[in-house]
Amino acid sequence: MLHTIPGFERIGEENAFAVLARAAELASQGRDIVSLGIGQPDFPTPPHIVDAAIKALRDGHHGYTPATGILPLREAIAADLHKRFSVEVSPGNVAVVPGGKITMFAAILMFGEPGADILYPDPGFPIYRSMIEFTGANPVPIPVREENGFAFSAEETLSLITKKTRLVIINSPANPTGGVTPKSEVDKFVAGMEKHPDVAIMSDEIYDQMVYDGRRSATGSFS
Repeated sequence: MLHTIPGFERIGEENAFAVLARAAELASQGRDIVSLGIGQPDFPTPPHIVDAAIKALRDGHHGYTPATGILPLREAIAADLHKRFSVEVSPGNVAVVPGGKITMFAAILMFGEPGADILYPDPGFPIYRSMIEFTGANPVPIPVREENGFAFSAEETLSLITKKTRLVIINSPANPTGGVTPKSEVDKFVAGMEKHPDVAIMSDEIYDQMVYDGRRSATGSFS
């Protein structure tokens, strides 16, 4: 009989994909379904991106690349960060990976182990908690409250840090609430973290350009 490691039993399931599968099943039966379960825009990939991908393939740009991504792309990412946030980031410190989950998994794996605490937003992206539990670390929820506009509280987050804390995960604009944490709150959090030099921060900014009503994502200051 095959035996898997204990961590495998702790991974769990991402509920959004379970909802997506159920929605697809109902749609195949002819039901009119509006699915709010998966974080996917309601517009297709822009044509110029599709055309560029097709051209790259036709020009022979396929096969293995450097593990961290091709240099021109990393240089473009560093330049974009400088343009948007006025920060200097070396292309050597930029890594391109196939999707956000591998980034989160690698970051959590670097700091998660039995006896360690990792703070994560709650409600939040399901992968945070499942990956923390996979490593054997203790998941510590950071409450994301409706009365705060679904923004995290710097004071409350900082109060949860102990000698066992190894990593703090923040997410703004947030999944699944869409809450955007104000810059003043982010600045307060950054100032407070100066007292915890041994604690790492993982800032999930996947939606940082999907903001509306004149608002701006403030967490880019971590980049």
